[in-house]
Amino acid sequence: MPAGSHTGGALVEVPEHLLKRSADRRRDLGATTGDEPAAEVPPSETSAAPAVAQTEVPAAAAGPSLPELPDLEPEPEPQPEPVKPWVQAALARKKIPVWAVPVLIFLPFWAIIFAGTLESPPRDSEIIALGREVYEGDGGCSGCHGAEGGGGVGPALSDGEVIEGFNDWKDHVIWIVNGSPPEAGGVYNDAGDESEGGMPSFGEDLSAREILAVVYFERVEIGGAEELGDEEELAGLHELEELFEAEEVITEDLEFEIGGTFGSTLDGFLEEAGIGAS
Repeated sequence: MPAGSHTGGALVEVPEHLLKRSADRRRDLGATTGDEPAAEVPPSETSAAPAVAQTEVPAAAAGPSLPELPDLEPEPEPQPEPVKPWVQAALARKKIPVWAVPVLIFLPFWAIIFAGTLESPPRDSEIIALGREVYEGDGGCSGCHGAEGGGGVGPALSDGEVIEGFNDWKDHVIWIVNGSPPEAGGVYNDAGDESEGGMPSFGEDLSAREILAVVYFERVEIGGAEELGDEEELAGLHELEELFEAEEVITEDLEFEIGGTFGSTLDGFLEEAGIGAS
């Protein structure tokens, strides 16, 4: 059947020159048709193609070679900082036991309750406070008779010595106002002690209130009159304390006259204060 013939239907005749051109083109491409043998391709061309592909691929894949890097040692792990000595001591110190916690919590409350059961120390009365101030300070008594009245340059006053030397507090007052007799060897107290002329007069240096206060302090705090329990002495101290408190009679600026202060003088002050004379 001629080229371009077809059975059943209208036939379309393809020009011969187009068929030839198509056959030549297929031949150039290496394709064959059913009407003619396929064109032989030289072995050299067919074998060369894979070789080219095999050599070109590694060449394309291969790149510039990088220098080998030396193996780096791993960085050492950071060491922990040493523990300070005081931290070690705190960690090693024994902890407070659990049972002690409530004890510590309530300890302040127990302290307050305990303090409330204690008696406050008695405060010095006005006459004792002033007498202590004169004995240790302004009067300078402690410099001669000792801080505790044990004696020194002057005679001892403690342990009842001053009460034995002056049985009546009025004579004690007169001794401080006028001082010791100026002539050595004269007896100046009830104990028969002879004067050495060392006791100065304080009538011009101390007020009447200060002299009464220091006499009371020396007989009660240093001489221990209350411990001796002598009723006559305690009654005399009560009069002395009342006279000190009679501020309308024993005023702040009153001074006992040196050489003119006797027992009768003090009796007059007691009577003026309404205390009575003994």
